Amino acid sequence: MIILTATLKAKKDKEAEVEKILVHMVSETAQEEGALEYRLHKSTSKPGCFFFYEKYTGQAAIDAHVASAHYKVLGESLDGLLEGAPIIELYDFIDGIPESK
Repeated sequence: MIILTATLKAKKDKEAEVEKILVHMVSETAQEEGALEYRLHKSTSKPGCFFFYEKYTGQAAIDAHVASAHYKVLGESLDGLLEGAPIIELYDFIDGIPESK
């Protein structure tokens, strides 16, 4: 299992547009076979800052996600709306508390 995080910063006055684009990615990615979790968050302390927490079965699932049509559309849709390139990090899962107890 691989965890991927992505942090994106919308340009001022583009936050709502970016949020709409990112929310659409959640429904599209939910249909991917190897995507176990795909959660979008918005910062409460940094306006325009969005954070994805993504969990995949492995590298092949991440590769399939990046190769998907909706991922390519995402890049085109966000062109000119972000303050910089998204910051992408990969992690190996070690331990945690399950969401439901």
